[in-house]
Amino acid sequence: MTELISLCYRCEHRARFLETGERPRYQCKTDGAAWSCYMYKPVKPLIMARNKGDRRPMFSGIAFSARSHAIGIAKGEYQVIKQGKGKAIFYMPKSSAK
Repeated sequence: MTELISLCYRCEHRARFLETGERPRYQCKTDGAAWSCYMYKPVKPLIMARNKGDRRPMFSGIAFSARSHAIGIAKGEYQVIKQGKGKAIFYMPKSSAK
């Protein structure tokens, strides 16, 4: 038997719907989660910045990390790789050196 893993909670379309109300298909706005979908896209990572005045390091574990907020969505592209009997889709951010 196939393990049922919800797609909607990990999908860019659901994230966009929760923020803007826009969705590509009806199911993207429901409270449930689909386990089968033809439009699944992983959520794009956020660009984070430390809150003003918080001097703790970012991403150093629970209760030790600085409080941070999102300042944008990472630019990049979706990529697909074969893994075992299936394929994995992921979002690869582009590096931007300053």
